[in-house]
Amino acid sequence: MSKEDEVRRVRGEIEKLEAARLRLSEGVMRGKPEALEEDRRHEGRIRELAHWLMSIERKTRREGR
Repeated sequence: MSKEDEVRRVRGEIEKLEAARLRLSEGVMRGKPEALEEDRRHEGRIRELAHWLMSIERKTRREGR
């Protein structure tokens, strides 16, 4: 898989996780433990993926692409 394909895949996964967090928002606002736990899990995964994307962007800029 090319880097471009991997970046596209990661961005798609982030979009799905954000949509899942949006669906959980009512439960999170009501303090439901299962919604809070799932939201935290999604948030952590988004953070991991965003970190990976930023590292790829920095590397690409350094390489002058």
